[in-house]
Amino acid sequence: MSRAVHNANLIDEDSDSSEFENEINAFNVCLRKEKTFHPRVNYFEVYDEEEFVKRFRLTKSTVKKVLNEIVDQLKTTTNRNNAISPITQLLLTLRFFATGNFLITAGDFSGVSIAAAGQIVKRVSYALASISYKYIRLPETSEEKIKLKVQFYRFARFPKVIGAIDCTHIKVQSPSTEYGELYRNRKGFFSLNVQALVNVNMEFMDIVARWPGSAHDSNIFSNSRLKARMELPESSDCIILGDSGYALSHYLMTPLANPITKAEKLYNESQIRSRNVVERTFGVWKRRFPVLFFGLRLKIETTMAVIQSCAILHNIARIENDPQPTDEIENIVQLLSNEIVEIEAAIQQQNNSVAHAVRTALINEHFAVL
Repeated sequence: MSRAVHNANLIDEDSDSSEFENEINAFNVCLRKEKTFHPRVNYFEVYDEEEFVKRFRLTKSTVKKVLNEIVDQLKTTTNRNNAISPITQLLLTLRFFATGNFLITAGDFSGVSIAAAGQIVKRVSYALASISYKYIRLPETSEEKIKLKVQFYRFARFPKVIGAIDCTHIKVQSPSTEYGELYRNRKGFFSLNVQALVNVNMEFMDIVARWPGSAHDSNIFSNSRLKARMELPESSDCIILGDSGYALSHYLMTPLANPITKAEKLYNESQIRSRNVVERTFGVWKRRFPVLFFGLRLKIETTMAVIQSCAILHNIARIENDPQPTDEIENIVQLLSNEIVEIEAAIQQQNNSVAHAVRTALINEHFAVL
């Protein structure tokens, strides 16, 4: 074969190879999904106040207040690629809290992808959790404690009370096959057992959202910061109220199992009425943010942040006197009455002679003369 013919064949082969590569590149371009930017609606302009509250569970002024608190944590470093604004991130997260639905629903509502929606819910939840010290706090000064005692006394005439404590279960998906059974509670579903201390205004003063559903209420309290605070000398004249699932102590008053005298019956009535505020708080909280009632399908760490965030938003809403949204979940408070009751609750009252003496003295000195 001559050199000229050989060179011609090489040129033909190179030409065929080049054409083949061009066809492959064109095919890949066809397969690659084009980047699309969905329209993002300004819901502050679209909805009036009533419709806005129905969809986001907070008033427009309260949403703006919350945004001012966390806007610096939500800002993007650049506006390229149609960056998602802080207000859109916040409204998307509120919509997710308000519907208890899939992330794709909240993403479609705000014009972002499901992946972006998941990242946004996580980012906003952590941002809100970072300001919990401003809105979820125990009373520090003697003036704050006296104010709480007066409010509780006016409510049901129980003296020295600064708060009511209880636990509620938030449904979650099983974290893993290795230790997922720890999260299965007595009713058979996976959950986090969330402890809360609330005041008369149904505001959270302390919340613990890290224990699995199998954990007992009394065990959560025994290992909490709240218990350590109540045992300090500055809290010696303060009382919190709990149900019979907690162990009786000189600072945690529980109901009598079998009240006999009139004073004992008055004690139980006052204790139960005062303690009921925490159960009502759980009902209002889960009604405002139904995602807590229907359950969360997020990573456990993100779920904890979401629970903390909803508690903060609930407190802000109470402070701002936001109306409680009305929706189709009319019997949610009744459904919450079916919360888990520990069978061995009465056993939790240990032989604490000091605590029994304190409770007996309280009954004889206060409720016997009412």
